[in-house]
Amino acid sequence: AILSDGRKFDKFSSDYCEKQAEIWQSKSSKRRHLALVKSQQDANKKVLGAKSLSDYRNWQKANVAKNRYMSRITNQRDDYLHKITDQLVKEYDVIVIEDFKIKNMTKNHHLARSILRQSWGRFRDMLEYKCKKYGKILIKVNPAYTSRICSKCGKDTGKKPLSVREWNCPFCKAHHDRDVNASINILLKGLAQL
Repeated sequence: AILSDGRKFDKFSSDYCEKQAEIWQSKSSKRRHLALVKSQQDANKKVLGAKSLSDYRNWQKANVAKNRYMSRITNQRDDYLHKITDQLVKEYDVIVIEDFKIKNMTKNHHLARSILRQSWGRFRDMLEYKCKKYGKILIKVNPAYTSRICSKCGKDTGKKPLSVREWNCPFCKAHHDRDVNASINILLKGLAQL
Protein backbone atom coordinates (compact mmCIF):
# COMPACT_ATOMS: atom_id res chain seq x y z
CA ALA A 1 0.00 0.00 0.00
CA ILE A 2 1.24 3.45 -0.93
CA LEU A 3 -0.30 6.56 0.60
CA SER A 4 -0.70 9.95 -1.04
CA ASP A 5 1.59 11.50 1.60
CA GLY A 6 4.46 9.35 0.28
CA ARG A 7 4.42 6.63 2.95
CA LYS A 8 4.91 3.12 1.63
CA PHE A 9 4.06 -0.09 3.44
CA ASP A 10 6.37 -2.99 2.65
CA LYS A 11 4.84 -5.92 0.86
CA PHE A 12 4.22 -9.01 2.91
CA SER A 13 7.06 -11.52 3.00
CA SER A 14 7.39 -14.80 4.85
CA ASP A 15 10.50 -16.17 3.16
CA TYR A 16 11.33 -18.92 5.66
CA CYS A 17 7.82 -20.37 5.76
CA GLU A 18 7.43 -20.11 1.98
CA LYS A 19 10.72 -21.94 1.44
CA GLN A 20 9.71 -24.65 3.94
CA ALA A 21 6.29 -25.01 2.29
CA GLU A 22 8.01 -25.47 -1.10
CA ILE A 23 10.37 -28.10 0.34
CA TRP A 24 7.53 -30.03 1.95
CA GLN A 25 5.38 -29.72 -1.18
CA SER A 26 8.19 -31.37 -3.13
CA LYS A 27 8.62 -34.09 -0.50
CA SER A 28 4.87 -34.66 -0.39
CA SER A 29 4.57 -35.14 -4.14
CA LYS A 30 7.59 -37.48 -4.25
CA ARG A 31 6.24 -39.54 -1.37
CA ARG A 32 2.78 -39.61 -2.94
CA HIS A 33 4.29 -40.91 -6.16
CA LEU A 34 6.22 -43.63 -4.27
CA ALA A 35 3.06 -44.59 -2.36
CA LEU A 36 1.07 -44.83 -5.60
CA VAL A 37 3.78 -46.99 -7.19
CA LYS A 38 3.87 -49.30 -4.15
CA SER A 39 0.08 -49.45 -4.04
CA GLN A 40 -0.03 -50.32 -7.74
CA GLN A 41 2.61 -53.05 -7.27
CA ASP A 42 0.59 -54.56 -4.44
CA ALA A 43 -2.55 -54.47 -6.59
CA ASN A 44 -0.71 -56.18 -9.46
CA LYS A 45 0.56 -58.92 -7.13
CA LYS A 46 -2.97 -59.30 -5.75
CA VAL A 47 -1.73 -58.87 -2.18
CA LEU A 48 -4.42 -59.35 0.43
CA GLY A 49 -5.16 -56.21 2.40
CA ALA A 50 -3.43 -53.89 -0.08
CA LYS A 51 -2.89 -50.43 1.37
CA SER A 52 -4.75 -47.38 0.18
CA LEU A 53 -2.95 -44.06 -0.29
CA SER A 54 -4.01 -42.82 3.14
CA ASP A 55 -2.20 -45.75 4.80
CA TYR A 56 1.26 -44.52 3.81
CA ARG A 57 2.65 -42.65 6.83
CA ASN A 58 5.55 -40.84 5.13
CA TRP A 59 3.19 -39.24 2.65
CA GLN A 60 0.83 -38.25 5.46
CA LYS A 61 3.68 -36.69 7.48
CA ALA A 62 4.87 -34.65 4.50
CA ASN A 63 1.32 -33.48 3.81
CA VAL A 64 0.81 -32.41 7.43
CA ALA A 65 4.11 -30.49 7.44
CA LYS A 66 3.28 -28.74 4.15
CA ASN A 67 -0.19 -27.77 5.40
CA ARG A 68 1.26 -26.49 8.68
CA TYR A 69 3.61 -24.09 6.85
CA MET A 70 0.88 -22.99 4.42
CA SER A 71 -1.41 -22.26 7.36
CA ARG A 72 1.35 -20.31 9.11
CA ILE A 73 1.89 -18.17 5.97
CA THR A 74 -1.85 -17.44 5.76
CA ASN A 75 -2.02 -16.46 9.44
CA GLN A 76 1.04 -14.19 9.16
CA ARG A 77 -0.37 -12.52 6.02
CA ASP A 78 -3.75 -11.94 7.69
CA ASP A 79 -2.05 -10.48 10.77
CA TYR A 80 0.02 -8.13 8.59
CA LEU A 81 -3.05 -7.00 6.62
CA HIS A 82 -5.06 -6.46 9.83
CA LYS A 83 -2.30 -4.23 11.24
CA ILE A 84 -2.12 -2.10 8.07
CA THR A 85 -5.89 -1.74 7.69
CA ASP A 86 -6.32 -0.93 11.39
CA GLN A 87 -3.71 1.81 11.10
CA LEU A 88 -5.31 3.29 7.96
CA VAL A 89 -8.84 3.26 9.37
CA LYS A 90 -7.73 4.85 12.65
CA GLU A 91 -5.69 7.61 10.94
CA TYR A 92 -8.05 8.68 8.13
CA ASP A 93 -11.75 9.53 7.89
CA VAL A 94 -11.86 9.16 4.10
CA ILE A 95 -9.94 6.38 2.37
CA VAL A 96 -9.72 6.22 -1.42
CA ILE A 97 -8.52 3.07 -3.17
CA GLU A 98 -8.35 1.99 -6.77
CA ASP A 99 -11.15 -0.32 -7.85
CA PHE A 100 -8.87 -3.04 -9.15
CA LYS A 101 -10.20 -6.12 -10.88
CA ILE A 102 -8.06 -8.95 -9.54
CA LYS A 103 -9.49 -11.46 -12.00
CA ASN A 104 -8.33 -9.33 -14.93
CA MET A 105 -4.94 -8.58 -13.35
CA THR A 106 -4.14 -12.25 -12.79
CA LYS A 107 -4.49 -12.97 -16.52
CA ASN A 108 -0.93 -11.66 -16.82
CA HIS A 109 0.91 -14.80 -15.76
CA HIS A 110 4.06 -12.81 -14.90
CA LEU A 111 2.21 -10.87 -12.18
CA ALA A 112 -0.47 -13.35 -11.13
CA ARG A 113 1.49 -15.19 -8.45
CA SER A 114 2.76 -11.97 -6.88
CA ILE A 115 -0.72 -10.40 -6.86
CA LEU A 116 -2.37 -13.45 -5.32
CA ARG A 117 0.42 -13.87 -2.76
CA GLN A 118 -0.13 -10.30 -1.51
CA SER A 119 -3.91 -10.88 -1.09
CA TRP A 120 -5.06 -7.58 -2.56
CA GLY A 121 -8.68 -8.72 -2.50
CA ARG A 122 -8.44 -9.62 1.19
CA PHE A 123 -6.88 -6.19 1.87
CA ARG A 124 -9.81 -4.47 0.14
CA ASP A 125 -12.37 -6.62 2.00
CA MET A 126 -10.75 -5.80 5.35
CA LEU A 127 -10.79 -2.08 4.55
CA GLU A 128 -14.47 -2.27 3.55
CA TYR A 129 -15.72 -3.92 6.71
CA LYS A 130 -13.50 -1.86 9.03
CA CYS A 131 -14.65 1.38 7.41
CA LYS A 132 -18.28 0.32 7.94
CA LYS A 133 -17.54 -0.70 11.53
CA TYR A 134 -15.84 2.61 12.46
CA GLY A 135 -18.07 4.88 10.35
CA LYS A 136 -15.33 5.90 7.89
CA ILE A 137 -15.81 6.58 4.18
CA LEU A 138 -14.25 4.23 1.62
CA ILE A 139 -14.29 5.35 -2.00
CA LYS A 140 -13.27 3.14 -4.93
CA VAL A 141 -12.12 4.88 -8.10
CA ASN A 142 -11.18 3.73 -11.58
CA PRO A 143 -7.35 3.66 -11.69
CA ALA A 144 -7.17 4.44 -15.42
CA TYR A 145 -4.37 6.90 -16.31
CA THR A 146 -3.48 7.65 -12.68
CA SER A 147 0.23 6.97 -13.21
CA ARG A 148 0.29 8.92 -16.50
CA ILE A 149 -1.24 12.19 -15.28
CA CYS A 150 0.99 14.67 -13.46
CA SER A 151 -0.46 15.32 -9.99
CA LYS A 152 0.91 18.91 -10.01
CA CYS A 153 -0.32 20.27 -13.35
CA GLY A 154 -2.91 17.63 -14.32
CA LYS A 155 -1.52 16.99 -17.82
CA ASP A 156 -1.34 13.52 -19.36
CA THR A 157 2.35 12.72 -19.93
CA GLY A 158 1.78 9.55 -21.96
CA LYS A 159 2.16 5.86 -21.33
CA LYS A 160 5.22 4.63 -19.47
CA PRO A 161 6.53 1.07 -19.09
CA LEU A 162 6.40 -0.51 -15.62
CA SER A 163 10.20 -0.31 -15.43
CA VAL A 164 9.98 3.51 -15.18
CA ARG A 165 9.61 4.11 -11.44
CA GLU A 166 10.43 7.86 -11.39
CA TRP A 167 9.89 10.51 -14.04
CA ASN A 168 9.86 14.27 -14.65
CA CYS A 169 6.80 16.05 -16.01
CA PRO A 170 7.68 17.63 -19.40
CA PHE A 171 5.14 20.44 -18.77
CA CYS A 172 5.76 21.65 -15.20
CA LYS A 173 9.18 19.93 -14.63
CA ALA A 174 7.96 18.30 -11.37
CA HIS A 175 9.75 15.11 -10.32
CA HIS A 176 7.45 12.16 -9.48
CA ASP A 177 7.69 8.71 -7.99
CA ARG A 178 5.31 6.68 -10.17
CA ASP A 179 3.40 5.06 -7.29
CA VAL A 180 3.13 8.17 -5.10
CA ASN A 181 1.95 10.22 -8.10
CA ALA A 182 -0.71 7.58 -8.85
CA SER A 183 -1.85 7.55 -5.21
CA ILE A 184 -2.23 11.36 -5.25
CA ASN A 185 -4.26 11.15 -8.46
CA ILE A 186 -6.44 8.40 -6.96
CA LEU A 187 -7.06 10.58 -3.90
CA LEU A 188 -7.98 13.57 -6.09
CA LYS A 189 -10.39 11.42 -8.15
CA GLY A 190 -11.99 10.09 -4.96
CA LEU A 191 -12.38 13.50 -3.33
CA ALA A 192 -14.01 14.77 -6.53
CA GLN A 193 -16.71 12.12 -6.04
CA LEU A 194 -17.66 13.40 -2.57
